[in-house]
Amino acid sequence: MSSPDLDMHALQRLRSQFSQALKDFASSSSSFRILHSVPTRATAPTSSDPIVTKTLYLLDSSFNPPSKAHTSLVKTALKSQDASPQTKHQTTPRVLFLLATVNADKKPKPADFEDRLVMMTLAAEDLRSGFTREPISADSTAETPAPIIDIGITKEPYFVDKAAAIDASGIYRSPGYSTSSTPSSGAADDGVVEQIHLTGFDTLLRIFAPKYYPNNHPPLSALEPFLRRHRLRATIRVDPNSPSQNLKDAQKTQPDSKLTASSEGPPDLTTIAGQEAYLEGIKNGALEKDGLKREWAERVELGWDDSGETDGVSSTKIRNAMKDGNWDEVEGLSLRLDDAGGKRYFHYINDESHSKAKGICDHGNSKTKKLKPSRVELRSTHFFGT
Repeated sequence: MSSPDLDMHALQRLRSQFSQALKDFASSSSSFRILHSVPTRATAPTSSDPIVTKTLYLLDSSFNPPSKAHTSLVKTALKSQDASPQTKHQTTPRVLFLLATVNADKKPKPADFEDRLVMMTLAAEDLRSGFTREPISADSTAETPAPIIDIGITKEPYFVDKAAAIDASGIYRSPGYSTSSTPSSGAADDGVVEQIHLTGFDTLLRIFAPKYYPNNHPPLSALEPFLRRHRLRATIRVDPNSPSQNLKDAQKTQPDSKLTASSEGPPDLTTIAGQEAYLEGIKNGALEKDGLKREWAERVELGWDDSGETDGVSSTKIRNAMKDGNWDEVEGLSLRLDDAGGKRYFHYINDESHSKAKGICDHGNSKTKKLKPSRVELRSTHFFGT
């Protein structure tokens, strides 16, 4: 089934461009690169022709596939900032969708990176479309400026190294930067842009997990260079019926002596109150023995998505729904479907997964040709992996 809004030929051309760009990136010495922007730039940004912005909102994910939960992290952050008297309508927001070609703790069973980059582009278009018509709040008629969204890749698997690679690239520079200074030099005019990393609470727990910093003593001291310059904004999401493995692990291992001022033991991280108490515990020094200074908690903001549209949404659920052939559920969990961008994204998943699998069967050996896997098996296995 094809959508009238879907130009599969254009998306296939974009996929081919991403495929070549990935090969070039893999053979280069670069650790970070921007491949595309929405709206499209005339020329690719470089350190000698950088993107000038005060703040960079960064969404680092596997995007396998993008969902409403991804775009909601950005949307709620930008509208929160725009509603602030200090930042209201200062500049057009700049957002980076970042895909790592190496992941620290996930097995490589992905959709092809080219497909993820295409879907990230469609997600960026979908995100922008939601900003031109939605008020900041129910009692406001002002519009949040539509962001410019970059699609980037990195070879760095770890959080702090990704941020450092972006700094060192010089591709983003702050207004009034000195052309003679080197990014990350530490000089006041070095032009390093403040990054605000947008995460779910699960990811915040991984960032503050000592096991990811074995070469630092104490381990969480590795975060100091990042937190001196950049910030974290974690969106609280609670699914009490199916808490994530990260929440379960953190619940078992968190220090219970200082995470809460009460004597009731460690907070329940599967609840909103428990997640708020976790950050309060850091402010009280709960992780200082691991190297996380209590004042760094001021660089972390907790946010809420009260729209309700992301309740129960995750990439895992989308993949499982595809595997089960439940395409109505896939459509409901995917991006917004009240605009062309959302429809294009859904139909790209639908059409591309089927055509990729068809190509594999058509060009296989004689034994493969005799197999007649179901449409569901084709879509779920060959597009998103197993």
